[in-house]
Amino acid sequence: MNANPLAAGTTRQGQTVELSTQARRLRQRVARRAGLALLAWSQRQDERRTSSAVQLRRQAERAGNLARDDQFQRLALLGSPMA
Repeated sequence: MNANPLAAGTTRQGQTVELSTQARRLRQRVARRAGLALLAWSQRQDERRTSSAVQLRRQAERAGNLARDDQFQRLALLGSPMA
C-alpha cells in the first residue's frame, strides 16, 4: 500500500482536502524556487552587462559586420558577369 496521500485512489472528503492542501503547498514551493532562480539569472545577466562587457560586445559586433560586408563584397565581385 502506498502511504503517499498524493497517490491515494479514493476520494473521501478528508483525503480530497488533504490532497488539495498539499497540491497548493507544492505549487507555492515550486513558485518560490522558480522566482529565486529567475532572480539569480537576472543578477547574472546584469553582471554580464557591465560597461566594459558592453563595449567589448559592440567592438566584436562591429568587427563581425565589417568582415561580413567584406566577404559579401568579394563574393559579389567574383560572381558578377564580365561585360
